[in-house]
Amino acid sequence: MGTKPSYEDGHLIVAAVRVLAHSASKPPRPEDIADLINLPVDFVRNLVIALGEEGILRVIENPFEIRAEIADHLKLEDLPRSAETPSIRNELEEFVKRRKKQIEETEKMLSLDEIEKRKKQKLSKLEEEMKKMKDKGVPPPFD
Repeated sequence: MGTKPSYEDGHLIVAAVRVLAHSASKPPRPEDIADLINLPVDFVRNLVIALGEEGILRVIENPFEIRAEIADHLKLEDLPRSAETPSIRNELEEFVKRRKKQIEETEKMLSLDEIEKRKKQKLSKLEEEMKKMKDKGVPPPFD
């Protein structure tokens, strides 16, 4: 993991490890932690590994699973206090704006006024084609 986990995420993971280790009497897996704190397993697994690299957790690995124990909880104080960087915040704001615009366009497209307008355009186009056929001397198709 390229960046350090945030202070808040670190405390959340360490607290979950404490609770699960106490209740099961063995070090928890990232899947157990994710289930307890209702976060995606991959996200939790990355946090556990990053906290292991920081020396906060001891990551116990075998070919089939990984488990986490608390190594040095005092190192949590060295973690950055905010998980959000300005670039992520800006990207999120842009995404929200684009999504609102999409919703507005969809609502406009599905509105009754827009549907009626499209019907009128189609009818006028058909009338023009029928008029052209009549001018050329072609009999109407429905007579």
